[in-house]
Amino acid sequence: MKSPPRVPLLAALLLLLGAALAVALVPTGLGLDRRIASELRRVAVDDLGRAPMILEDRNAARAEALSMHAMTVAGVEGIAEAVATGRIDEARAMATDAAAMYGEEPVLVDAAGATLVGPRVPETTVNALRSGATPVVFVFEGGLPRTLALVPLRLEGAWVGAAGSSSPLDASLATTLSALARSDVTVLGADGSVVASTLLGDSASVLAGALRAGGGRPESEKVAEFSVDGDAVWVASAPLADAGSVVFSRPVAHELAALPGVRRGALLAGLITLILALAVGLLVAANLTRPVAGLAEAAERISHGDFDAPVPGSRVSELDRLAASFRSMRASLQDRLIELGEANRALGERQDKLRELQAELIRRDRLASSARMAAELAHEIRNPVANVRNCLEVVRRSLPDGSDASRFADMAIDELLRMHELAEHLLDLNRPAAAGAGWCDPGEVGRQVATLSGVGDSAADVSVLAPGDPVEAAIPPDALKQILFVLVENAREAAGADAPIRLTVTDEGDSVRITVDDRGPGISDAVAAHLFDPFFTTKEAVSGVGLGLFVAEGLARRYGGRMEARNREDGPGASFLVELPRGRGAGVGVGERVEAVVDGRVVAGVDDELATGVDGQTEADST
Repeated sequence: MKSPPRVPLLAALLLLLGAALAVALVPTGLGLDRRIASELRRVAVDDLGRAPMILEDRNAARAEALSMHAMTVAGVEGIAEAVATGRIDEARAMATDAAAMYGEEPVLVDAAGATLVGPRVPETTVNALRSGATPVVFVFEGGLPRTLALVPLRLEGAWVGAAGSSSPLDASLATTLSALARSDVTVLGADGSVVASTLLGDSASVLAGALRAGGGRPESEKVAEFSVDGDAVWVASAPLADAGSVVFSRPVAHELAALPGVRRGALLAGLITLILALAVGLLVAANLTRPVAGLAEAAERISHGDFDAPVPGSRVSELDRLAASFRSMRASLQDRLIELGEANRALGERQDKLRELQAELIRRDRLASSARMAAELAHEIRNPVANVRNCLEVVRRSLPDGSDASRFADMAIDELLRMHELAEHLLDLNRPAAAGAGWCDPGEVGRQVATLSGVGDSAADVSVLAPGDPVEAAIPPDALKQILFVLVENAREAAGADAPIRLTVTDEGDSVRITVDDRGPGISDAVAAHLFDPFFTTKEAVSGVGLGLFVAEGLARRYGGRMEARNREDGPGASFLVELPRGRGAGVGVGERVEAVVDGRVVAGVDDELATGVDGQTEADST
């Protein structure tokens, strides 16, 4: 049997490389061209499809603002009585002055539902106003779509009409939306007429005609393609209720203008790639064919058990490295087996460490997840709190000073501000503190905490031991006060209301240490592992949510400090340590004279000795 023809290795490699490149580049290029064109269309269409959402967001913001403006108009003193008694000119003047502050037009409705001033209010809107609603609606009047916001007017509890303001949707709307949506914008009235447009010339009228010929505006948030004067145009539309619609448009040719240039660049890149690949393939094939025969002979001898067969070198670095690696493989095999045994022994030790690290990682991951959840919850709380506060501000301005209603409104506004500050504290827990965020004297802050904790039904017996000269810590006083309040309150609840609590401030040179000691039951090992986790608490559900120590530890860490808890060495009870960086001043050292407050009395001593009170009782005895 005649053997098949033999092909030189060099020629075979070049043919194989050329065929592979042809098979790969041609379909890839065609597919890439279609993909690029499809992707350009998709991106442009998706981007235009989001334009109605921009209008929706703007309308929502505008509706909120108009509602507040309408409340201002309706809250003008005497306007309800003027409408009820038929003093239309007087009511019109008051409403016009109030609406003019916002550059808007007034709207007045009498008790019968008839529009006295401004665009005609639909009957359904009047019925909603009678039921106490404050609607924001779109109407089409005077050739323009308009936004109306109305608030019911009541006199001695009875409905007497409504007042508010209106704003036209004109060329300013089209210009604003065009900039936001990066497309041409045309505002159409309820009758299909062009109200305003950013298109040049009569293009807006031609587009409106194409929409009517094509069956009207496309479905909301859907992009349709229309032909305008022979040019393809992508169109998305958003309704303005029954008052008209807003049409967003982009020329297809303009969006796909980059496609021919991309095709030319891709073709040129493909040709250059083919030429370079063939040249490199020729060079590589020439260097491979010479040493291949020698490597084949050596491999055949090794297959028969001759592990001492010589392995030829090569001028090709990869083949030369392969030969060297093969020669050293047999010698290094025994070494690898020995290393494998040692690695198995080390693996057992690492598995033990891995279990410990895994437990710590799970705890940290749970802590990070809880912190993110708390931050997201605080972020979401701020916005509705701010909205409610703004509404209360509007209500407050309409109330007479000194009345019970105004006093309760002020109290509600203050409480909302406090809620906002609490949310900000949660957001600030894991943020690094700004440089120069503040400093304070921990001894003075501790005395304030002791004084405040010693009043009320749940008073605590807190004594403070601090240096006589101020020691400055790099933390704002309010933040440190919040930390100490949490620690003192936890100590009081753990040890009981009558048990003494000791708060000690010491100067450590580069840092300031504050310890809070109690005589409670101490901290068990099971509790210590989760002490600073969010929502972990040993209290009943009705008395604690487990955020106090989590927030306090976050504040200390935020200002470059740390917090730890341990059981006292000198007896039962727990000791919480807060270590903070030094502030700008210098305090006293160990052995220097200090002052302390014990049961409301100032006593003296030295830093390494407990101060002695007036009755001779030591501070340690009192705690």
